[in-house]
Amino acid sequence: MKKIVSLFALVVAFSSCQEDLQTNNPAFQAKQNDVYWRASDARVSVDEDGRMIITAYNLYETVTLETSSTDPGVYVLGTTNQDNFASYSNEIDGFEDYYDTGLYTGPAFKVSGMINRGTGYQASAGAQTTGGTGSGLRVATQTTNGTVTAITVVARGIGYTPGDVVTIVGGNNMASFRIINIQQSNGEIEIEEVENGLFTGTYKFNAVNENGEVITFSEGVFYKIPLSTF
Repeated sequence: MKKIVSLFALVVAFSSCQEDLQTNNPAFQAKQNDVYWRASDARVSVDEDGRMIITAYNLYETVTLETSSTDPGVYVLGTTNQDNFASYSNEIDGFEDYYDTGLYTGPAFKVSGMINRGTGYQASAGAQTTGGTGSGLRVATQTTNGTVTAITVVARGIGYTPGDVVTIVGGNNMASFRIINIQQSNGEIEIEEVENGLFTGTYKFNAVNENGEVITFSEGVFYKIPLSTF
């Protein structure tokens, strides 16, 4: 009986969160390190370069989401394009902690498609790589007629910087790809709709502070956030 009651309570809580998005306008929420987090207020501003900036806050905490444009689409965080940016800060008893998706070094997270496919390669479950600021990155490779057609990261390595160009060992040692972002600093903001000055979309990110500590926001939603008039 207790299990049934607990399950019922969980379903009610989940349904309530979904209804909040529909009945509370605007809404800005996420899971912060797997704990439900919600802003008490949120506003959008657009700067002189056309960048969108959402500022969301509660009593002690502030989250900002920035994108290079107000156009609907997906904006990747932690890359060399720092116009796409997220940050989190809190201030309690005069002590402030600040996290962001800036340019840092660390294990590779997201990588690009092939810049150069090379020649003479064979498919590998864990090919070594060279180049960039880091070491230890390995990728599984798919090949066609000796050229590398696709890669999957199987070991993230250490010390890489967004923008690094990395070469796969083997073949003619010319197959290369780029590091997009790293494990401590990454994520995405998706603007799904802009209608009558109201912004709706989703977000997720890992951000890091000066001590190397990481905070995670997942399953983030912003719903009908209004454009500031001041």
